[in-house]
Amino acid sequence: MKINVSTFGEVSGKAVNAFTLSNDNGMSVTLLNYGGIIKELYFPNAKGELISCIQTFDALQGYIDDPSYRGAIVGRYANRIGNGTFTLNGQQYRLDKNGGEHNLHGGHAGFHKKLWQASTQESPDSASVTFTLSSPNGEGGFPGNINVEACYTLDQFNELSLVIKATTDEETPLSFTQHAYFTLSNDEKVGSTLLHIDAKKVTDADSTLLPTGDLVDVADTPFDFTSLSKIEERAKQDNSHPLLDRVGGYDHNYVLQAASGNAPQATVKAPDTGVTMELYTSLPGLQFYTGSLKDSDQLGALCLEPQHFPDAPNKPSFPNCFVKPGETYEETIRYKFSAE
Repeated sequence: MKINVSTFGEVSGKAVNAFTLSNDNGMSVTLLNYGGIIKELYFPNAKGELISCIQTFDALQGYIDDPSYRGAIVGRYANRIGNGTFTLNGQQYRLDKNGGEHNLHGGHAGFHKKLWQASTQESPDSASVTFTLSSPNGEGGFPGNINVEACYTLDQFNELSLVIKATTDEETPLSFTQHAYFTLSNDEKVGSTLLHIDAKKVTDADSTLLPTGDLVDVADTPFDFTSLSKIEERAKQDNSHPLLDRVGGYDHNYVLQAASGNAPQATVKAPDTGVTMELYTSLPGLQFYTGSLKDSDQLGALCLEPQHFPDAPNKPSFPNCFVKPGETYEETIRYKFSAE
């Protein structure tokens, strides 16, 4: 296992470095200390052809200008917090409103645009990059000084893991995710890709995609990926659903089943390249995002964002997202690649 470090430009007079982790099987991952971004991920298919598995920008300016969180670690709070506010211990906190009337992905001071500190570690079996970041009390309106550690590791089993830890000196909501745009297929559209999500429900949402607090059964709806299914066939099935119609595609939080044994929470497979990715996570929710599948200008990619539920700070019935002093937030996301 090896790590190659190079310069990928600079931001605010400080160098942005690219860390390329490679294993003996031909898999490689390039990470940036800007935004904790996964810049590139290459995996060889059964024919030995390198498949570019995520969307990327060739130059740093692309990531600086990008409004879509491409490849980045998202925080302090992934997804939406309703009306940019929540109440904790009798005190109301007002957050940035950067997603319409809601707080989205941590607000204007989101971690996807920050320069993280980085350190590396190599061994015969794995290569790791650990990114660290501090966020002061009140940033984006959130309480607490927090310290975050995000460790990416690539191993010889073609598995890329991300372990995120955080501590705080005041009780605060925390939810971090990885926002890669996956492109396992060579198809310009994502509809031919096969997907499985181990979830029987999604969170209901209003016209602004804010959860109502209710859950919707996926059975007999376009959200049913309980078996490996072609995305376009699910999206275009006869019995549509108002939740899907609002987006014209997918941008919804799946309520993951409790992890059982070695089964993944999600699986993505591209029939044309033969590449499969299994996703494992300790988080309770998974945002599946394609953008509109009806527009001619489609993403050509899909996002699978493990997370705490959107608006959980305002929904006591949702899984707890609050971390107190003396506690450590620790969640894991793993991607395992294979080819046939």
